[in-house]
Amino acid sequence: MKEWSNHTILVIDEVHEVFFEKLEGLAINYSPNITIEELPDALINATILVLRSKLILDKKWIDLAPKLQVIGRLGSGMDNIDLAYANQKGIACLNASEGNRNAVAEQTIGMMLSLLTHIVKSNSEIGQGKWLRKENQGLELKNLTVGIIGYGNVGKELASKLRVFGCDVIAYDKYLKNFGDDFVGEVTLEELQQKSDVITLHVPLNESSKNMVNQEFINSVSKPFYLLNLSRGQVVNIPDLISHLKGGKVLGAGLDVLPNENLSSHTEKERTELEFLNQNDKVILTPHTGGLTKDSFKLLAEVLANKMSAISKG
Repeated sequence: MKEWSNHTILVIDEVHEVFFEKLEGLAINYSPNITIEELPDALINATILVLRSKLILDKKWIDLAPKLQVIGRLGSGMDNIDLAYANQKGIACLNASEGNRNAVAEQTIGMMLSLLTHIVKSNSEIGQGKWLRKENQGLELKNLTVGIIGYGNVGKELASKLRVFGCDVIAYDKYLKNFGDDFVGEVTLEELQQKSDVITLHVPLNESSKNMVNQEFINSVSKPFYLLNLSRGQVVNIPDLISHLKGGKVLGAGLDVLPNENLSSHTEKERTELEFLNQNDKVILTPHTGGLTKDSFKLLAEVLANKMSAISKG
């Protein structure tokens, strides 16, 4: 790692001004509106690259940055970065998962409560001149079991917040062991599928999580349940989800992410699926805003700047 003061930082997505305050004195090329055509020239001298989701940073782009030593992502997921190739080239990869964990956990609870008490559905009905009380009778979270899949930063934060509701909280993580305590029970995936009334997903996207929630997964859940996905869209197989929404095994779904979030590029099949989800009163959709609050926008920048400063010092 070269002397910290000699680094050139290229930032290609919007970042809070606190990032520049914490890294004052460094050469920073702030180019949130940079085009694909302009990017190759900007990468030539960059030793640190900071991005969010604008670019799929694959081998081709990494090779266009011969001086690159650090990649920093203003978020938690790293699935848009070829980590294996970056590691092969000795490039350190950092994220800021601590920065938006509270935001994602809060939105998860908001969606959960909205589904259980039909808030979105009843609001829409009132707009149509319908005042339906009995039909919108809800469930209390206190009497349910919430199963968290993925016990990283967001999963832990969510479990902590769910304590105040008095519900049973269980969690499964493929990569972590011995994390259970007085507030969350560590279980196998099979146990989680047997006990959960609500299943909420907070996993990174990788080969084992892609299409994880599919026909087989849903069939293995012992009772009708609510599903929330605030991780990555490709974790849930949308046709299989739709099938079980129609069949009643999935009582409701809260989706902050979709497999293809570029709506203008949707195929006819994807458009039909989205239309069904959008018109289904058992489904709540949000445009990948789970970790996107004004507060997290600042905290992500702060966390990443601190990590970069720390790694420069070894």
